[in-house]
Amino acid sequence: MESLRPARENGTKMPYTLIDHTADIGIRVRARNIQNLYEEAGYAMVDILGASLQPGAEQIEMRIDGLDRIDLLVRWLQEILYFIGVKGFRVSDIQVTALTETNLSAVLTGGTAKTPLATEIKAVTYHDLTIREIDNQVETIIILDT
Repeated sequence: MESLRPARENGTKMPYTLIDHTADIGIRVRARNIQNLYEEAGYAMVDILGASLQPGAEQIEMRIDGLDRIDLLVRWLQEILYFIGVKGFRVSDIQVTALTETNLSAVLTGGTAKTPLATEIKAVTYHDLTIREIDNQVETIIILDT
């Protein structure tokens, strides 16, 4: 099943694909570069949760530290999940502003809302998580514990 988010202001659409996984949700995310991969992984999870908000004016600045790119990706998505699940934040835009192998700075734009989520995600897992380059793109497969 392939899903396309609505186009951003610049008109780009980046697809993610749901993949079959026993009792969990698996997603394959592709992007043009590693920074965009982190953004698109965030958008994919927001979409699956049903936590989009159009438009939003509130901003949350985030700084995430990890052991490596994979750990950083998991911690990044877990932080987004926390703001959505615990704080009731709904997302209209995700922008990664700085990225290294072990650090990420980003801004989530949106606002709080009392709308129920479409899907419950308990955690982002490390299960078989890889980040690899394929056909001049970057790809990852992420398993979400539901």
